[in-house]
Amino acid sequence: MEGQPAGGEKPAEPGDGGVDDILGDDPVMAEGAAPSADAGKQEADSEEKQIKAEIGQIRVVQRQRMLKKKRFELQPQFGISVNDPYVRHYSIGLDVNYWFHNRMAVGLTGTGLVGAKTPRYNNIRFQEGLLLTANKVLWQASLNFTYNPFYGKIAIFNRALLHWEGSVTVGGGATQTQVLPRYEAIHEPFRTVTGGGQLGINGRFYTRRIDWLSVNIGMRTWIYADKQEPINRGPDDTPPSGVDDPSLNDAGAAKSAADYKAAFNVVFYLGVSFYLPPKFEYTTPR
Repeated sequence: MEGQPAGGEKPAEPGDGGVDDILGDDPVMAEGAAPSADAGKQEADSEEKQIKAEIGQIRVVQRQRMLKKKRFELQPQFGISVNDPYVRHYSIGLDVNYWFHNRMAVGLTGTGLVGAKTPRYNNIRFQEGLLLTANKVLWQASLNFTYNPFYGKIAIFNRALLHWEGSVTVGGGATQTQVLPRYEAIHEPFRTVTGGGQLGINGRFYTRRIDWLSVNIGMRTWIYADKQEPINRGPDDTPPSGVDDPSLNDAGAAKSAADYKAAFNVVFYLGVSFYLPPKFEYTTPR
């Protein structure tokens, strides 16, 4: 029959190993063939790697807002004493710290204080007829070590994050006090320089997008040995019936006769810290 190959051979069909099969152009195989097992495995591996890469970019715990390591801190501060009902102190001080670690620092504290009798002191004097023995603190200075174990964040109206830190300060140094004479008209006060220790609890709050500033609040307790006015220093020193020692009218003699007693001064303060250098950089291990 016309058009039939000689010898009765059938024409080559797709998929029978003809020329199209050899060249890989079989249209039936190209459109309808199922993907091989190796291709499915590669696709699964690729999807798994992509998921891991996306998870690696998610940061559930954000970076710490402020890094202090290898930076100096200058902190002017203002405070008020809260433990003595008879003498109120107002303090102005300066902290200078060097942060050799992001959580640890060494530094110096210098504080000047202005003390005055409270209305309660005078009320007891006039209502009860009693004169209290009291001292005021003139200045305090210490060498300190600060450890910063606490860090956290506070959400403000779900709009912004306020970063805060909590630290503990311990130190030791010197304190100078002055006696408030019971009979100010006839007796001069005397001053005492003594040693003591300091214990403080501090909090820091970091402002947004400022790398060199923090606002601080805290409370410090100064513990020291102080000399108080002798109890027999008074106006009744006329012999032979006087009960007070006339030699104690002199401030130096009264100081020599005074005994040391434990005292403490608790100050609540508010300060602002400035950090140098003003910038810092994050570094990650390779």
